Amino acid sequence: MRLSRLASQAGVTVKGTDPELPLVIRVDSRETQKGEGFVALHGTKVDGHRFIPDVLAKGASLIVCEAAAYQEEWSSLYPQCAFVLTPERCEFGLASLASAYLRSLEHLRETIAITGSVGKTSAKNDTKALLEDYFKLHVAGGNYNTLIGCAVTVLAAPTDTEVMLLEMGANHRGEIAAMVSYLPPTIAAITEVAPAHLESFASLEGVLQAKSEILASKNLRCAVINGDNEMLCTRAEELGLPEVIRFGRRGEVLFARERLSWEKDHFTVRAILTGLDGLSFNLSLPLAGVHQLYPLCCAIAIAGRLGLSSREIAASLPKCRNSAGRGEVRLSESGAAILDECYNASPAAVKASLAAMDSADIPGRRFLILGEMLELGTASVSEHGRIFERALQVSDLLYLFGEEWKNVEGAADYYYDSIDALIEAVDRTRPGEGDVILVKGSRGNHLERVVKALEL
Repeated sequence: MRLSRLASQAGVTVKGTDPELPLVIRVDSRETQKGEGFVALHGTKVDGHRFIPDVLAKGASLIVCEAAAYQEEWSSLYPQCAFVLTPERCEFGLASLASAYLRSLEHLRETIAITGSVGKTSAKNDTKALLEDYFKLHVAGGNYNTLIGCAVTVLAAPTDTEVMLLEMGANHRGEIAAMVSYLPPTIAAITEVAPAHLESFASLEGVLQAKSEILASKNLRCAVINGDNEMLCTRAEELGLPEVIRFGRRGEVLFARERLSWEKDHFTVRAILTGLDGLSFNLSLPLAGVHQLYPLCCAIAIAGRLGLSSREIAASLPKCRNSAGRGEVRLSESGAAILDECYNASPAAVKASLAAMDSADIPGRRFLILGEMLELGTASVSEHGRIFERALQVSDLLYLFGEEWKNVEGAADYYYDSIDALIEAVDRTRPGEGDVILVKGSRGNHLERVVKALEL
């Protein structure tokens, strides 16, 4: 598929060469390599158009920029490069290109999009693990869950892609709606609706409305939702969707008799799962807690909807693992286990992690290193207060980091104002074999520094 063929459909202009898709496109000029594309975004601090000369000098094969920023001499100076000129902001031009490319994929059977307050990346990773042996699958890498991330993902898809798997996140109302308008899923999944980004959404009802935007896809054939969330189930009924599959302790894809244990250096979750075909099977996986069964069952529901039997799904389950920052267990040289959950934190996610630490038969001490939960708005003090009270019950040693803890009564005795001071305090307690250290906080706390330091 030539770029020029999509350009007319997308309402953009192409100058210079006319490359074939798929294309690898970067949003960071520092990461752009020879032969790759670059999209010049207007960031909050920096305008990406400033870096176009840099990526051209590195041998970029494609530049997406606003038409007003294009310089005519670029095409003659860099004949290897195609220039996509957008009449408006670049992300919308790129999204229009991605939309046209998605429609052009002749072998595409399903476009799957997953969202949720918690668990959406785990559900995406688990879905990938279950589907990749059965379909020509193209999946979003890393944390590509914005409009630009989804567009870049689609434009990199091989032309023989059968299943497109996207992740859609949102900090504000309308963000998921925009993604769905450009890249409408045929299967849309919502892992959970819980307090998160309340600074923007104001209430749990606001979160529900934002996540439900994914169900407005014009191509929707099936919604996969958390069957244990009554608000979400009620909303799905109100929308009169063509097909709804529920997962959880209630619904069509079920888990039951779940239990969590600690086995030397990792958690193990055991449960009985029932697939969409009604067949049950035993599960035993090194997951970070029982709460991880929800994104896993979401993935099982999607796989079942695509025709995989419970037997086929069960055979692929060992590939479903926690990833870095999302429940991966690492061992320090002293033998202490570090539960790395430093990628993100919401009240629901932190409560689930604390429940796992509390219920498992951990032989040593329970260390809790908790960063702040960001973007909670007026609910921040109360939510941090509830987490603090629960953490005191669970922990043998508690460490708090982040400005939001300063407003919680009693938290000052456990608070550290720098990562270095926190690491030194933990080191003085000499964590060793049998001890488990939970490290969890919002991405902005950069607690991965703590994880790396404790590993040494």
